[in-house]
Amino acid sequence: MQSNKEQQWFIALDGGGTRTRAAICNASGRIAAMSVGDATNPLSRPWEAVKSTIRELVRDVIDRAGIEKALVSALYLGLAGADRPEIKDRLREAFTDEWGERLLLDNDAVSALYAGTWGGPGIVLIAGTGSIAYTVTADEQRQRTGGWGYLIGDEGSGFDIGRRAAAAVMQAADGRGKPTALTDLYLAHFGVNRPEELIARIYGGINPRKELADTSTLVEKAADLGDEVATQLIAHAADDLVELVSASLRKVGSPLPVVLAGGLLTADTMLRREVLRRARFAAKIPTVAPVIGALVAAMRRTGRHIDAEIASRLEQSGTVRKKE
Repeated sequence: MQSNKEQQWFIALDGGGTRTRAAICNASGRIAAMSVGDATNPLSRPWEAVKSTIRELVRDVIDRAGIEKALVSALYLGLAGADRPEIKDRLREAFTDEWGERLLLDNDAVSALYAGTWGGPGIVLIAGTGSIAYTVTADEQRQRTGGWGYLIGDEGSGFDIGRRAAAAVMQAADGRGKPTALTDLYLAHFGVNRPEELIARIYGGINPRKELADTSTLVEKAADLGDEVATQLIAHAADDLVELVSASLRKVGSPLPVVLAGGLLTADTMLRREVLRRARFAAKIPTVAPVIGALVAAMRRTGRHIDAEIASRLEQSGTVRKKE
């Protein structure tokens, strides 16, 4: 016979601008299913597509887990921008009829933080396509530093690095900047022969923001080869990211754990190494994906305490599912 804990289930989604991950676990922390779908950032995708993706992922993990929907105690949506009133209203309008008080909403930065603190307070520094430092204090106060989008913010992000590198290539072509290995790397990446041809290729792209963010890997490659321009770009980005955390700590006025998140900081990149070298704070790299942090958030929001046994089970079963 199943225990009460085994009959209580939690679904969590971690959604951003690239993809969305969903997971379902019981109250003891055993993950029964995980699934991956399209992006669910309400700020950058059509609203109907966002709703459809969420519904598909929820249905998929329920089916994979082989449980009845009535056994789900909470549906937690950790989405980019979901802490903004206008986005919350749209999500509630779309899903409250089906889920009622079981629907829980929050910013995806909380998922990334809890993947490192297991529900404790801290600051998460995220550097992927964009960047942000997001703080949750011991009394659940929220603060954000940066993350103001690619037009006026996102310092140290993949987009910021890629844009600066593309500018360096064009400046070198003009004779205004130093020659750089980035020129050949960018020409090959975009499939053109001359720097001038990059302009039409970049501006005419389907998603110039993402395409430039993807070229941050070229900057890493050039820096690894010793290219001076690329090395300076990585150093500049690292300084910007460290300042996001430093500003967050100044706001709080007391030490907090710092968790690194996002593709540029969870991988062993030169950028991460430079951030750690410059940081005057201790930083932690999570051993689990943000969707596990979203499950932690779902359980905490319903009054469950995440003890060492639950954390261990989430970590172990989440790692197995990820490998599958």
